[in-house]
Amino acid sequence: MELESVRSLKQELLARGLTRRTVTREILSPHAAAVASALPATPPPPSIALGVTGKPGEFRLAVRVQQVTPGIQANLDEIQARANGEVALRITGRVVKQQLIQRVRPLQAGFSVGHFRITAGTLGGFVFGDNSADPLILSNNHVLANENQAQAGDAILQPGPFDHGQAADEVATLSDFVQLALPPDRNRVDVAVALVEQGIGTDPTDLQGLGPFAGLRDTPLETDEVVFKVGRTTGLTRGKVTAIEIDDLTIRYDIGDLTFDDQIEIAPADPGQPFSQGGDSGSLIVDADRRAVALLFAGNDVDVTYANPIAVALAALNVHF
Repeated sequence: MELESVRSLKQELLARGLTRRTVTREILSPHAAAVASALPATPPPPSIALGVTGKPGEFRLAVRVQQVTPGIQANLDEIQARANGEVALRITGRVVKQQLIQRVRPLQAGFSVGHFRITAGTLGGFVFGDNSADPLILSNNHVLANENQAQAGDAILQPGPFDHGQAADEVATLSDFVQLALPPDRNRVDVAVALVEQGIGTDPTDLQGLGPFAGLRDTPLETDEVVFKVGRTTGLTRGKVTAIEIDDLTIRYDIGDLTFDDQIEIAPADPGQPFSQGGDSGSLIVDADRRAVALLFAGNDVDVTYANPIAVALAALNVHF
């Protein structure tokens, strides 16, 4: 890029707030209030610095990650897209190498995961079968089972392949999934589980930024309720339920346009912050008391997200938290 183009882009990105993540303080439950009280009253300092690097005719946008924060991957993705890939990314400060941003041991909910032949989705959480104490990773069929194309025993990587996951990052093997049905048949869930391999630790209780997971909610969601999720791309976000029991919902998959019934619709609750984006599929959605209510599987990256009722998803594979 030309020097003035880089300078102009840098100012645009700064003005859009892509170098920092603003955390809202509006909450609905005593626990959420406790979480918010620990947050700074003013916007946090920038976690990304922007500059210029290169030489005449070959200038690039210098992107310097000063601190890894929830949602930073989405900001980095947007910065790179707006710069048409002409960026020089460097991790600085207390952060280690870039490829370790989403590699987590023991395994935790909210981080990158995926079947070895997909890009990447999100590790939603951990569940168990009725007759086994061995933990299973919970996520979507299209994250763990490659839209029906996988077989039991296939390798599951953390992080997912798009996030530089390789054979050495295998943490689980595909255990079971609900087949995605083509029209005229209908779907209620997009769900799969994978058996965590021996020697791979898990942390089933930590919800980054929210606190300890509180298990399954036993009452249905209602419209206007506030919910939360932690995902691979956008990190911790807050949404509002805008509709429930949605039928005849058409979702585009690689294998075709599929129809879903009895789905939950969620809109962003914070201005300028989508509830989910690509890569967040498989995220566990919880209420303000950190109880599981839904499994995220689709969205338009801007103002709408769709999710399966979590009780239906668990029952479909006969698993439980």
